[in-house]
Order: sequence, then structure tokens, then C-alpha cells
Amino acid sequence: MKSPKATKIPTYAEILHEILSPLTSPIATEELAEKLLQKRPSKARNPRQAALIKIREETGRQLVYLDPDHVVPLHLAYQGARYRIRLTRENVDQTALSGFESFENYLPPSFKLENITFIDSRGTPIPFQIVKPPHTVTFTSEKNVEYQEPVFILKAWFRSQKIFHKHHILVTIADWDQGVLRLECEKLNEQGARLLAERNQHFADSFYEMLETTKYEDIDLRVALPTTYARIPDKNGCPPDHYRVIIDQDPRMITNRWSIHYADGGFTMQDRPFMEATGQSLIAPAESYTKEEGQQVYRLRAQLTQNPSLWREVELQGKQTLENLDGILRDTFEHDIFDHLSGFWKRIARSGGVRKRYREVDLGTINPFEYGEGSDTAITALKLQVGDQLKYVYDFGDWIEHKLVLQSISSPEKGVHYPREVARNKPKYEYCVECQKNGQQTVAIWICYTCSNDEQRDILLCDHCLREHEDHYVKKLLY
Repeated sequence: MKSPKATKIPTYAEILHEILSPLTSPIATEELAEKLLQKRPSKARNPRQAALIKIREETGRQLVYLDPDHVVPLHLAYQGARYRIRLTRENVDQTALSGFESFENYLPPSFKLENITFIDSRGTPIPFQIVKPPHTVTFTSEKNVEYQEPVFILKAWFRSQKIFHKHHILVTIADWDQGVLRLECEKLNEQGARLLAERNQHFADSFYEMLETTKYEDIDLRVALPTTYARIPDKNGCPPDHYRVIIDQDPRMITNRWSIHYADGGFTMQDRPFMEATGQSLIAPAESYTKEEGQQVYRLRAQLTQNPSLWREVELQGKQTLENLDGILRDTFEHDIFDHLSGFWKRIARSGGVRKRYREVDLGTINPFEYGEGSDTAITALKLQVGDQLKYVYDFGDWIEHKLVLQSISSPEKGVHYPREVARNKPKYEYCVECQKNGQQTVAIWICYTCSNDEQRDILLCDHCLREHEDHYVKKLLY
């Protein structure tokens, strides 16, 4: 006799889909957690917290947060959402719209674009043909990846609307789950530039606010876009531009079709392999500067992150480079001048959160053996203001990190050679442990890590006593 087939236990995602699908309004996260636990009780120590975690994992997949205490199913966030497509002459000549460029990220993640339904303002289906021309991207010299990007041919509708390239196509999401989109033509004389600019600015500010408050330095488009639509007070108002146009026009942000990140933040982890494979620089080109800006003197206080009591103040001119700054820092902190890579990051304050937070913009590496990405970057090109911060790391293996804060910008002194050290902390000397055994206080110059590890205490030595530790791993102390 065959044993009865075990009943498959639905996943948390499946249960949430069952709960969210019939909703017609936002739901409190606490209520959603309670419904989830009723359908699938948790054995976790804190079931409520476990349920809230499962809910958050579905952000951008099935729901978004209206506020910290309420969520909105994606089908509600997108229902009635509107945006516009700006046409090119090619669009009009071919009576066609690109599937990815026009509709990507406005439909469910797993939705196949060939299943789209277009309707007109009366709800009548709009006929179309779909073409899938191959699109090849070369990631390396040996690997080609071919994409099939669908193109929608709407010849009859384009002609019936007498569409001109300066017209806009307004898209309304009539049914997000089923991929039903309503298309309307907005003539040139119907376009309100002021209202459109205001709506675009609202979306741009919403994206940037999410970017500033997120834990990381990028946000998923599948979270940012529906969250903005869910929070907008009037979906039926003036349709904004396609999200890509909005981001492209905003100098604060850029997008790669998957996420939004800071315009000055370099490339995302997804971009980096592609850029490296194609030989493109990961560092933005340095900006030009005037002769006066190049003459200005920047005074920076640098302190060891692990020991802030150890600091130096250095000065260098705006025309001098990160390579010059690296040189004076190696010298004043007694790092090896001819060994190990180093690197700089600009620390930029972020809004949101209780504590002050920073993001870090990669300025490039300095390589003592050859050219590094940051070698030619002039200090003045960093556009620093008093109080701004840099991060400097010497030796990526040991990761000796320093925080640099700009103290002042002033005119150069006559006869002074820059860069130079201008101040340092008052030294707090340590004394040789071997000399102390003999009742002497001799300033220690070295630390023996071999003996320190064996004795579980710092073994500090002067030059004389160092001779007994010739075969050990020792390092010079910094005061």
C-alpha cells in the first residue's frame, strides 16, 4: 500500500501573495504579520519579529512600504499609475516603441513583455505586432551575450492618432498583474511644461530621499518606483516622464536599469566587471581649475582611525595631486614610501537617520610602482570645503586607515615648499620593558609582535634591547 503523499507546506511568500492579492487598500504591517502567523505559525523565539522580517523580504517583489507601519501591495501601488514616453523621429518613422525602454520596471518582475495588452482611452484593444531583433553585448573579448529586446509595432494606432515626434504618449497602468496599459496621445499644444517639471521634480526628490536614507548607496528600481507611486497624493495628475528621463535630468543620480545610485559614486558592483572587461576607467575624469584655485593652500588634519590621538596636519596646494598628498602622509606617518598601494575616498554626509552618516566616493588608488587611478587628481578638483572629510588607507593588506578633515583654505606663503607637515600631536611616549626591569626609563622605539603574542602584553623595546629580538617580527612605534 502506498503511503499518502505529503502535503506541500506553502512558503511565506506564497501565503503573503494569498493575503495581499484581494486587498484594495494599504494594510498595517502588524495586521499583516498577524494574518501571516495565523496561516503559518512560527516556532521562532519571537514569532512577531520573524513575521515582520518575512514581510520586509518581499519589498519590491510583492509590496512596498507606504510608511514604517503600513505596506501597499504592488498591484495597488501601480494601479492607475501614469507616465509619459517622449518620442523620437525613429519611433514615429517606424511606428514602434521599444519594450524595455518604454515599459520595463512598470510591470511585474516575471511578466513577459510579449503578453502586454494595449487599450485606447475607450478601453478598446490596440492591435500591434511584436518584433525581437537580436541585441549583442560584448563583456570580454571571448564572451558575447545576446539579448532579445522586443519592439512593438503600432502602425494603425500611430496613424489614427496622427502622431508627430514632438507629441507624447501617455501610459496608464490599467491592470498591473495582467499587463494592461492604456495609451493616449498628448499633442504638443496640450503639454504643460510647468506642471510636468513639478511632477518630475517630485519623483526625482522622492528617489533621492530614498537614496539618502537607505542603508546602502543604491536603491532597487523595483522598490523606488512603486514606493513613489504609492505615496503620490494624486495619481491622476500630470503624468511624469519615464523614470529614466527623470533620473537622467537630475545631476544627483544615475541609473543602470536595475538600480539608482549617486552620480558621483562611481559604478555599482554590477557595472564594475563590465567596465573592467571593456577597459573603461572606473574613476571620473578630473575637473579643470583656474590658476588661482591651483595656488590655494589646503590644510588637512589626518588622524589614524584606530588611534585618533595620533594626528598630523599637512598643507599642500590645490594644483598638487592625491599622489602628492599620499607622499606627505607616508612620510609624516612613517609609512614605507616605496611599498604597498594606498587609496583615497571622499566622505559625503547623508541625510536621514539619528546619527550622522557618510557615504564614500572612490577617488582612486596610488601605486608607488606605477600610475594609479588617483595619481593625477588635483586637490582643488575635489571641490572641498572647510570641514569636508577624506578617507585614506595605506596598505590594503593591513588596512591602515586615516581620517582627513579640511581645516582651512588660504593663500600660499612666500618661499614655502609644499606639501609640508605643519603640526602634530604631542607624543605620549612608551618605555622599554627590558630597561624598566633595570630601573631605567628609556623611550621605546619598537614593538615586538612575536613576544607580545607569546606574553599577551605589549613588549616595547628601545634600539639597544632590540638586538635580542633580531629574529622576531618587530615594527617601529608611531608617536
